[in-house]
Amino acid sequence: MNLRNPPEKFVEPGQSARLAGHWVSGVDLLLICSALGTPVFVYSEAQLLKNIHRVKDGIRAAGLEGRVSLYVPFFPNANPHILKPLQAEGAGLLLQMPNEYDITTRHGFSDFIVSPGHVSNEEIGFWCKKGYRTFLASLDEINFALNENAPTISVRIDSLDSDKPGIKVGQLADLSEMLKAHDRTLECFEVYCGSGNSLTDMVDIVRKIFQIYLDHFPDAKAINFAGGHGFDYEKWGEQEKHFDWRTYFQQIAKLASEMGIPDTVNFLFEPARDVLADTGVLIAGVKRNIVTHSNGSIVVTDGSRMLMPSAQLRNRAHNTVFLDSGFREINESENATSCKIRGRSILRNDYILPGEVSVDNSVGVGDHLMIMDVGAYCATQHMEFLNVPPAAEVVVDINGIAHLVTMPGDDFDKWRNVLPEPRLIAGSIPDSRESRIA
Repeated sequence: MNLRNPPEKFVEPGQSARLAGHWVSGVDLLLICSALGTPVFVYSEAQLLKNIHRVKDGIRAAGLEGRVSLYVPFFPNANPHILKPLQAEGAGLLLQMPNEYDITTRHGFSDFIVSPGHVSNEEIGFWCKKGYRTFLASLDEINFALNENAPTISVRIDSLDSDKPGIKVGQLADLSEMLKAHDRTLECFEVYCGSGNSLTDMVDIVRKIFQIYLDHFPDAKAINFAGGHGFDYEKWGEQEKHFDWRTYFQQIAKLASEMGIPDTVNFLFEPARDVLADTGVLIAGVKRNIVTHSNGSIVVTDGSRMLMPSAQLRNRAHNTVFLDSGFREINESENATSCKIRGRSILRNDYILPGEVSVDNSVGVGDHLMIMDVGAYCATQHMEFLNVPPAAEVVVDINGIAHLVTMPGDDFDKWRNVLPEPRLIAGSIPDSRESRIA
């Protein structure tokens, strides 16, 4: 116990109002961090399954079962061990590069779609030989695929006319004529619509996508609505932070009927953040008592911006919890200070999160910072800049047993070391389970 704090400042994670019902309240963080040190990413298989079930339940409730396919993008997490439970749920993966195909097939994945951005003719040829739907992003790339007699033609459309790879809205008529000239039809088209959209925004986008189908590609066999579904990092409640899939799919079914979309047209979706984000937390160690100077106050940790750089880049304010040396939550009292969360390097801007967080003045050496909702766009973005070693990654399975899936980097190692197979963390099997597991 941290003797600097009176006992009333501590709350067991399962008794915390903020963490009540959260999967992390049932995880032995002390065991994991004692074995691996900090920083360490910890993920929950149970939460991943809960999230994908929420999407599938929405599909069933809207009467769209059998018509909808789910493809979770690989790159926002990019650890095949963490994503492996999706295989049994009938969810495929979205790939963007050939090396991702090599990684994922080694771990048993076989159901893919491909959205590669702008690519070479050789790469188009690679995906054509594999036979997966590949969403090409320029008229030139599509023309090459047509001339090569690709078995199917699928395209990516940029509905925002942004810098994102994709056929622009003003090019759709030219695309339609190009297909007619080759006596071909689209297998599927994918529509990029940005990220973090509200339910209202996403329903409006569905209407626009259906209109694209009616106006330009009425013979397409499938429509890929892609991603962009919002996830609220600032909320604590599960219902508040997650996207309303049930209402979304009900609105899709309603609009499809009203706009005359044939029942034979199948629908694809690429849920990423909403499925992955709250499956992970990052634990960092606090290495000094609160440091205060003329520029404000900071909490010094062994983490780094390099472990999850897009939090700063995208101004993404993750929720935080401070834990004592025994991994009990430290309640925030009236004596709290607004602090920046400092990383371990010399870089002026090595702050893990944007802005400041409220920190109880008792937080100090030996305590821990837990950053919530880091399952997407975090560990996979580790940068070797400043020689910050990659953090370990641990998956807690549905039985509550912890497995190491990514080795922490040593002083000479700057790469994310995904293990060929998960390794059981010693002591993570309770006595009551050992005989059954054996």
